Amino acid sequence: MRRIFTSVAPTVITGIAGFLVLLSFVLPQVEVLVGLRAILINIAIIVASIALLLGFARLLNLHWLRFRQRRSRVSLIALFTAVVVFVVLVIDRFSNFGAAAFVFNVLIVPIQGSLGALLTIFLAAAAVRMARRRRTWGTVWFLVSAVIVLITQIPPTEGAANILQPIRDLFNALAMGGLRGLLLGVALGTLAVAFRVLFAIDRPQSE
Repeated sequence: MRRIFTSVAPTVITGIAGFLVLLSFVLPQVEVLVGLRAILINIAIIVASIALLLGFARLLNLHWLRFRQRRSRVSLIALFTAVVVFVVLVIDRFSNFGAAAFVFNVLIVPIQGSLGALLTIFLAAAAVRMARRRRTWGTVWFLVSAVIVLITQIPPTEGAANILQPIRDLFNALAMGGLRGLLLGVALGTLAVAFRVLFAIDRPQSE
């Protein structure tokens, strides 16, 4: 009986919902399937939101336990920051104070810019350490790539920096091709996983 509710029933429900959503895309002229697809997608969004909140609560509990055990004071800072940002975003959701845009512009954007600026430095440092330990053609190619990326990150200005513009355009084109390849691989992998769940080959809902 327990296996029915923990394995069989979730698999059957997932398969039926998946086939209905798939049919709504194959037969878009059927309004009933389109409306049912919207309902199922909303249910999936609600379930994903609850899972995200549970994961957030689990993370807060982990940092709280680490702080109580006096393992790390960084956990207290992370706990305090997460709670403050969460409360601010919840208040902004119901009051429209503009706090979400403030958090995004003041915290997220500078952190993203800093990580992007440090990326080339980390690449160059990793390449130098690899060259010291083992000198192979792969290491040389990694070092050259890191140096080129570092040079092409120079902001375009008038003068000598404009000489790097053709190199920057070339590597931007190569990066765009690689990014499209990654997105295509992600799409194909997602489709493969969806079909495996749809045909009950994988049962993540019962694990």
